[in-house]
Amino acid sequence: MQRKYIYANLEKLDNLVFAYGIDQSDFVHGIKRLPANLVSLVGVDDNEHAVNAHTGLNVINDENEIRRYLLQSHTLPVKWLDYDEVGDLDFLTAAEIAELLYLGHMNRPIRSPFNYKLRNHYVFLEQRNGGIKIYFYYISAFSHVLSAAIIRHTLDVYRGRRRFMRSLSVPRVPDPILKQLVKLMADGLFIYFDQATVRQRQLLVPVHTEINENDIEVFDPARSGENSGTHNVATLTFNLGSGEWGLQVHDQVAFEDHL
Repeated sequence: MQRKYIYANLEKLDNLVFAYGIDQSDFVHGIKRLPANLVSLVGVDDNEHAVNAHTGLNVINDENEIRRYLLQSHTLPVKWLDYDEVGDLDFLTAAEIAELLYLGHMNRPIRSPFNYKLRNHYVFLEQRNGGIKIYFYYISAFSHVLSAAIIRHTLDVYRGRRRFMRSLSVPRVPDPILKQLVKLMADGLFIYFDQATVRQRQLLVPVHTEINENDIEVFDPARSGENSGTHNVATLTFNLGSGEWGLQVHDQVAFEDHL
């Protein structure tokens, strides 16, 4: 059975987030504005999307098509980066095009993932194990994506436990709580929704960090259910009556600034 949790690890030097339990829908619902243009870094489908003649890569330049592409299910891992203006790709050199192909194939850039000609803000690389790697030009944008993922998982837990009850409205996670959770990402943040409990109309979700740091490149979500490699540092709470979020801290040291 697939586990239900969020994992997020931050490499601040590269503004790279490696995550599990977060998907493209969370990206769409979390960021303030959708990218204006996307270029796919894998495969070429002449029937599905336009092809940029200079790079030979699929591109999506329509806002509605971008939204549909980001929200639909895909058979193969999705990998893309955004760019500012429609004609920006035509200014890339052969070496820069090769770097894009390398990025899509190897899941890591040769140099910076942000190209000054493309003026991109994101690089999205879906992994075969269900995880994702996202490079953010402004890392602060990730907190809104994390909030969207938490809301989605909270609704899933509620529907699973309250299948025949009234619908639930879940507001955005407040910024102070998101900032606290983001602090934990340097040590590997886990939010275990499959271990959530309900007490006195409060949903209680365990928040852990990794005890032994794992290589960000080889994180395996198929780990044991005993959490032997993680340490409980807090509990994320959601009041099912008032709709208020809270964070009960158990290990204050874990939240000290060390990024």
